[in-house]
Amino acid sequence: MQGRVIDETAGVVHVVGRHEAYANIPMQISTSAPNTQAIPKWCRNYLVAPTGRRFVALDIGSAEPRALAGVADDEKLRMAISEGLYESVGNSLLEHTGIIIPRKIVKRLFMGFLYGQSLTGVAATLAEISLDTGYAHHIFYELQGLFPKSTSLLEQVSKMPVAYLQGSPSTINVLDKRPNQRRSYLASSIIAALVKRWSTRLIELNPEIWIHEIPRDALWLSIPESETDETMLSQGIMALKQAIDDCKFQFPIDEHVMTIKRLGEQNNENW
Repeated sequence: MQGRVIDETAGVVHVVGRHEAYANIPMQISTSAPNTQAIPKWCRNYLVAPTGRRFVALDIGSAEPRALAGVADDEKLRMAISEGLYESVGNSLLEHTGIIIPRKIVKRLFMGFLYGQSLTGVAATLAEISLDTGYAHHIFYELQGLFPKSTSLLEQVSKMPVAYLQGSPSTINVLDKRPNQRRSYLASSIIAALVKRWSTRLIELNPEIWIHEIPRDALWLSIPESETDETMLSQGIMALKQAIDDCKFQFPIDEHVMTIKRLGEQNNENW
């Protein structure tokens, strides 16, 4: 990504870039807005692709949980992901109560668990759907017990004096970091390395793909208008499998691993 030009008269955002240029992968995440990405959501439908091309996004589903399941060798978490992670977790948290937690809230709760959210944070999240602190205590401890192998590894990592990067302890001193920061490196470092390799493999597979932005666990591409979504999704999954092999990560793959979305001016009611 070399830049963005806002044309207020036309009401569009022009993206300027070359497919060789990679955007940053900041790996920063907010559990209150886990899908926050580099380009504001409100303007994504106004992006204008280069002439003869269109924008699509390839997105890895449940990327950080998959990374955690692999490095922790957590079969229970793998199964939950394959069944639909947030639906599975939501059903488990308040089983037999008749209370249904919206999927987006379950996602925030799980990402909070992954990144060390406190009981206070869980209570604040649940307050948005009018659940009191009694439920917060229950859900907080239920989350800790849902996936024991993952919980145990995250606890170990949060106490390590060195950063746990890309599946193993590094030599980088993190004694000045908070426990929740230390545990965040476990999954985010795997995703950062994997997505960068994935982008390289995808371009090797199809040189007609231009990668304009890499927002955390997705690739924003412009492709020839003649390319179908089905072909792009198939190539995206193939390239991801190659990247996993290259990086030697234990990263579970299933039918929900990737989605494709249309971006930009073509993403309107006519499509």
